[in-house]
Amino acid sequence: MSIFGVDIASGSPGSRRAPSYSLVVLEGDATALHHMISRHKLIRMIRERQPEIVAMDNVHELAQSHRDLINLLRRLPPSTKLVQVTGGDRPESLVRLARWNGITFDRTKPLEEAEASARLAARGVGAVVSAFEDKTLIKVSRRRSLGRGGWSQNRYTRKIHGAVMALAREVEKQLREAGLEYSLRAVEGLGGFTRAEFVVEASRDKVHVNPGYSVDAQLKMQSIERPSLQYKPLLHRRGYIIVGLDPGTTTGIAALNLRGELVDLISSRAMSSSDVIEWIAARGRPLIVATDVSPTPGAVEKTKRAFNAVLFSPGADMAGEEKIALGREVGYKNDHERDALAAALSAFRKYKNKFIQVEKKAPAEVDPDEIKALVVRGYSIENAIAEFTQPTPAEGRPAAPAASGAATPDPDTAGLRQHIQQLSEQVKTLRTYVDELQAQLAKKDADLQKAIERLDRLKDKTSREIKRDHEIRIRDKEIGRLRSILRSERKYTKKLKKNAVARKKAERIEEVKGLRRLKPVAAFSKEAVLAAAERYNLAEGDLVLLEDASGGGKSTAEMFRERGVAAIVAEGEMAQAMQEHFLDLGLPVFTSSEIAVQRIDGLPFIRPEELEAARERWEVQQKARQARLEAEKLESLFQDYKVERMKEEKRKKRMGGTEKMGEEGYDWLSTSYS
Repeated sequence: MSIFGVDIASGSPGSRRAPSYSLVVLEGDATALHHMISRHKLIRMIRERQPEIVAMDNVHELAQSHRDLINLLRRLPPSTKLVQVTGGDRPESLVRLARWNGITFDRTKPLEEAEASARLAARGVGAVVSAFEDKTLIKVSRRRSLGRGGWSQNRYTRKIHGAVMALAREVEKQLREAGLEYSLRAVEGLGGFTRAEFVVEASRDKVHVNPGYSVDAQLKMQSIERPSLQYKPLLHRRGYIIVGLDPGTTTGIAALNLRGELVDLISSRAMSSSDVIEWIAARGRPLIVATDVSPTPGAVEKTKRAFNAVLFSPGADMAGEEKIALGREVGYKNDHERDALAAALSAFRKYKNKFIQVEKKAPAEVDPDEIKALVVRGYSIENAIAEFTQPTPAEGRPAAPAASGAATPDPDTAGLRQHIQQLSEQVKTLRTYVDELQAQLAKKDADLQKAIERLDRLKDKTSREIKRDHEIRIRDKEIGRLRSILRSERKYTKKLKKNAVARKKAERIEEVKGLRRLKPVAAFSKEAVLAAAERYNLAEGDLVLLEDASGGGKSTAEMFRERGVAAIVAEGEMAQAMQEHFLDLGLPVFTSSEIAVQRIDGLPFIRPEELEAARERWEVQQKARQARLEAEKLESLFQDYKVERMKEEKRKKRMGGTEKMGEEGYDWLSTSYS
């Protein structure tokens, strides 16, 4: 069910400023909000989505005048109802209606006011605005003008009038097939109808004739307007009801019909005694006012007197378990609604069997609820039925004459006897009800004892399961931790086994063939050196095979020196600067062309004699390099000394000229002074 709640947000239809509206769309449990939308967009959304109800606190907020409102209603979908939730002829305050129905909102916020209107309409509050009668007007007319005439004027006129008549016949056929009553008024013309009007005795949404046009004729439909607006209640609730009342700071009220079905249920903190009475009166005619406590509260007595209803009060306060059991099937939101609902259901249960008997015995022409009302007020079923079936003298039928010789009974005595009979039946009913309650109480005591025993067993079982689950979680966590450690240890053990196998294989080859093993380093980088050191355990005196000698740096070369590597066999071309640096470090570096590398089972080996020969050549080369470096150093010192001598001689020459000039100046000064 789709409901639109609308409230004006700014402006007004009668002002120069175009009005804007707030819209709340209720679809089941979903709510969509739209703020500050124009009147045109609002109407477009209504036409597109075709909600069942468009609810407002004042429908005149949509239109500037009565005529404008009528035109607006014509534009709405036929199945959409425009509802004024505050009522029709005598509007009620929206705030009061919302309070009666347990709805709170901020009057300064149009969106909240629109949502309150939608929710009130969803509960059946409000009046449907009716501007049209249950009649529909269908007009069939020509679509083209006949023009000024000419040679073919008559033929053209017959063609258009024939099209109008054909379209009218089609509409008449559809109305007959739909079984709708209608009246037709047609104006005949040359060769057909100039126009035809159908008045269908049905509302617009029940007339399934599509408006439209053909080449020469057109069809229009509209509802027939009422002389004035009418407001029809959205929902009628004026039957007898059973009211359960829980007064207090928060008031709970429940209303049931005489079949035990829930009419409405509410709890509110802001309801006065008059508000309670107005809320109940809006739901129906209270027959029974019930409470769940004993003695009866004064507010319940006051409500009972206001409606002249029958009071129902239990002999003692109802137990909480009984209230929960009674209200479980219907449902409630809080304890106040539960107490009110339990009181109403308990009262219905008291009279349930009587109501069933009334349903069976009531004549077809008599409303069973009226008979039930008399039964609740103390009548027997037969006497209650007789009140509606036996004729009275006031209806023009004479009373039956008394038998001859029989004494006329005293009216007071007859009244007392009738009252005694009613009281006797009431006592029987109460005794039967007491027996039922005692049987139910015994059954409930047994059920309660079983439930307590079962609850104790479940508590023990639950505590054991909780403890077991806790221990299982601790163990699972520990198992996960140990499995993680085990995986890492297994991985490390596998790596060690692999290295050990390779080492043993290399040692065996060295023993058998007398070769020297090389420990391979994949690249000339720090990462490769660290990986080889971890895998092959680089130690002092080891021989290294550098599989890719390109790249590298001084810090990488020094890593070999720090680990005490005896020599390096390099594959590929090494930078000249790095070769010089290795010579400075005193670490022999041989190329694979100087020493042949043999691979056996993927492991590199060299012959010891080739290594010794290459080492001797390297030592010779190293000595020659040292001698060359010494000579270069001496040459550099000699050159530095020579340069210093030249600088000194030049300085002395400059200093000697200066001293001579000083002596001559002194002599000149001495002569001058003398």
